[in-house]
Amino acid sequence: MSRTSPVALLSRHPHPPPCDAVHPSPAFIFSAGGFAGNFFHDINDVLLPLFLTASPVLPNLHLVITDLQPYWSLKYRPFLRRLSSFAPISPTPTITHCFPSAVLGLKYHGELLCNETEPPGTVSSHDFRRFLHRSLPADNPSGGPPLLVLLSRRKSRVLLNEEAAAGAARDAGFRVLVATPQETGRVEEFGSVVRGCGVLVGVHGAGLTNLVFLRPGAVVVQIVPWGLDWASEAYYGRPARRMGLEYLEYRIAVEESTLRGEYAEDDPVLADPWGVNLKGYNVSRPVYVDGQNVSLDLRRFGETLQTARRLLLGIAR
Repeated sequence: MSRTSPVALLSRHPHPPPCDAVHPSPAFIFSAGGFAGNFFHDINDVLLPLFLTASPVLPNLHLVITDLQPYWSLKYRPFLRRLSSFAPISPTPTITHCFPSAVLGLKYHGELLCNETEPPGTVSSHDFRRFLHRSLPADNPSGGPPLLVLLSRRKSRVLLNEEAAAGAARDAGFRVLVATPQETGRVEEFGSVVRGCGVLVGVHGAGLTNLVFLRPGAVVVQIVPWGLDWASEAYYGRPARRMGLEYLEYRIAVEESTLRGEYAEDDPVLADPWGVNLKGYNVSRPVYVDGQNVSLDLRRFGETLQTARRLLLGIAR
């Protein structure tokens, strides 16, 4: 956590400095450092916990954000504006801010989750999704076939036959948008696109965090690379269902992973991925997270897309 600045609590100060700025509402103090900058962590580690913690007093609060980078506040400005009636404060040693009270740190319930049974209570994953939707521009619905958004990857877990996969989606009856990392990085604009689509498809990775923008009843199709079954369910499968979304997995066969050409058939990487994962993330990450790409069996993938279309249209499987 070297990117997270420490905050010192002084219960008594013999000579407190005079206030340079006096604020009428409580301060919520948190960091935008740590793993922030990765879309999953921006939502999971910062925005969702902030929503959980601040819900009882929204929007009558001041956001005091340590380790704040200008790009970050600009990127998430629509959501920060809805959380607070005031501009975010980035503390500096030269200005003393005074508040009637303060909350230090954020509540966390789990990966992309809000649990109504935990403090502050009554806040659900549905509430967080509605908050995000209300922060975005109004929909401009268009007619025609339902829209399927296919998340494109460039560095690892790349979908090698992406163009053919998009063609399979068109054959299944969808309009298709292949979204590049540059497009997904424009959060407000892309969030509005996802809110209007029916199906979101992607290989396991941070891009699937965009499922938080989907409307209820939309479908998430996660392509699960070799050895990433547990992570795929924990980070995206469970949260998707908790948000009222339909969820499908396309678990690749070993033949669909580039790892097949790099390891012998009896190597634990192929024969015992769970055992490799049990050795720790520092062992499994270079192999399963950073070290493989995928090429889909288009016939089997097409069947998954047909199931997604039936779910979207409310037709029994």
